[in-house]
Amino acid sequence: MFIWSGNPIAFSFFGLSVYWYGIIYATALLSSWIVATWTLRKIRNGQMYLTIKNTVIPSKEDFDKFMFFAIVWTVVGARLGHVIFFELEYYLHNPHEIIMLRNGGLSFHGSVLALTLYTSYFCKKRNVYWKIILDVLCLAGSLGVGIGRLANFVNQELYGKVCTANFAVIFSLVDQLPRYPTQLLESFFEGLLNFWLLIIVFRLKGIVIIGTGMLTSIFCIVYSSARFIIEFYKEVETITYFKCISLTVGQILSIALFLFGIFVLHSRHLYACRKR
Repeated sequence: MFIWSGNPIAFSFFGLSVYWYGIIYATALLSSWIVATWTLRKIRNGQMYLTIKNTVIPSKEDFDKFMFFAIVWTVVGARLGHVIFFELEYYLHNPHEIIMLRNGGLSFHGSVLALTLYTSYFCKKRNVYWKIILDVLCLAGSLGVGIGRLANFVNQELYGKVCTANFAVIFSLVDQLPRYPTQLLESFFEGLLNFWLLIIVFRLKGIVIIGTGMLTSIFCIVYSSARFIIEFYKEVETITYFKCISLTVGQILSIALFLFGIFVLHSRHLYACRKR
């Protein structure tokens, strides 16, 4: 059993407290940007091998601009998603706290929705096939998810139910009870394992896999399945907007993401059939 009593504040600078939460999330976003840039460079170098015709591969300059605004929309969508999906009543009474990101509260599903809308706009404007960008973002974003979940652990939020498991963690800022370290489970299964699987597929298939939607499908299905199961072990977030359904909000949103992954996979199958 492990006792976690870390200070959420990393250091203070001229009286301003810098939180580990922000540092970890910034690291996650930067890591995703680096992986996305690396992947797009691979695509650009081997563009002749892509099976998708009549599409533009963004230049490094265009993609850097895209990633900058993508990160902005990711953070905005994640915050608004948390506010709307999980604690709407609280923030309606405390609207000034919506911008207090250092206290935690970012929704993955909110970030996905915002990022999907912005990606759709970018692809239409630049004549880029949307599955190319989504595959790149899912490959890169899986690493970001793995790193970002560590911020929840450091912040001692989204912790699990009380348990007697050998790997239980006592979160000293919560109480003195051993709990499931669901943040670490999510970090591994939703993020790092997902990233490992996507990298293997990308390495085996090469850039021809980009634009098929396969990476997007794998990411959505693995993430949503892991999230759905781990939600059962969380202490918080036990109710939904639908009193007749005993699933959490996170589980309902994960079902939607799972279905989106199936849709992308099915659309890939239809595209392959048409080519024949």
